[in-house]
Amino acid sequence: FDQVMQERFLPSGRVRWLPMSEVGTDADGVNHVSSLTSGTRKRVRVRKKVVNATHAQTAVPSTHKPKYTLGPGVNCVPLNRLPDISRPHAAYTVVGSGKTGMDAILWLLENGVAPARIRWVMPRDAWLWNRANFQPGLENFERSVGSNLGQLDAIAEAASLPDLFARLEATEQLLRIDPAVQPSTFRCAVVSQAELAQLRRIDDVVRLGHLRRIETTRIVLDQGTVPADPDTLYIDCSACAIVMPPALPVFEAGRINLFMVRTCAPLFSAALIAYVESHVTDPAEKNALCTVVPSPERPIDWLRMWAVTLANTARWRQHAGLQAWLMQCRLNAIAVFVRGVKPDDTARLALLKQMGAKAGAAGARLPALLASAKA
Repeated sequence: FDQVMQERFLPSGRVRWLPMSEVGTDADGVNHVSSLTSGTRKRVRVRKKVVNATHAQTAVPSTHKPKYTLGPGVNCVPLNRLPDISRPHAAYTVVGSGKTGMDAILWLLENGVAPARIRWVMPRDAWLWNRANFQPGLENFERSVGSNLGQLDAIAEAASLPDLFARLEATEQLLRIDPAVQPSTFRCAVVSQAELAQLRRIDDVVRLGHLRRIETTRIVLDQGTVPADPDTLYIDCSACAIVMPPALPVFEAGRINLFMVRTCAPLFSAALIAYVESHVTDPAEKNALCTVVPSPERPIDWLRMWAVTLANTARWRQHAGLQAWLMQCRLNAIAVFVRGVKPDDTARLALLKQMGAKAGAAGARLPALLASAKA
């Protein structure tokens, strides 16, 4: 990021960078920027629109205060402090079941900590994306494109929400850490099969709700207490990485809100929003092309995200300029998957042709599946 800023944006003369600053709005509606170091306050004249990217903010352990309390003598560090370990600990406890918690488990295992010395406090089990289904290159074409087709088939053929997730798991579209525990969340986390095998080496998994207090000899959770070794290093991975956004459209008067317009694809979404802003003039059409995809929290959100993604994709196909841009965009996964496919490669072109028909079938089935989940 620093390289792009220093070597591209700033030399262009089109960007002014104000680090260590906060943006605010005066009572008269004028925007200002205040330095967090010098206190200098500058008013900013908006020529066209303000792009609000704060909806895409994330919470990370290094800047997040844990919601649980720490008793005297408890050693608790955020994930990024793990490389600072100066001595072995009798036990290690990872707090948090999200992707950060998984990364902490994998780091400990890779650095020689025996699985028996690791405890994992897992408030909720999650459905996980299978990393093998998102690989670029023609050698991965059949699997990557086939994964999209497989997900559409699962939606179209599922009799119920439980049946949908059973189909997704059976075809390795979605994975879970413990096959005996039904996941209660989905947060777009991605793991490989090799990583999953490592995570499953941890036997001491505490599923008693959220952590409330850590004491030197025990941990207190929503649904009970568990004894703890006094020489335990606790690794806090409890920050909620994905922040739930407000219910706003992408395009407002004088403002552009950066939200997701495709499932779990924030960078692609920002690029598409920029294209629409620069090529479409009608505000209603802009927001129709950029209907906001909900941020994920529960398993049903996997389906809700697909519903909006399919509707957006159908609208994009009706816009010739946008469709041409999509096939050239390096952030567009489908464009990356098909790059290098030759005009005479009938087998691969046939797979791509199936996409439209399967999307139609999935879109037709989606309302009934969503309704059944609410019943």
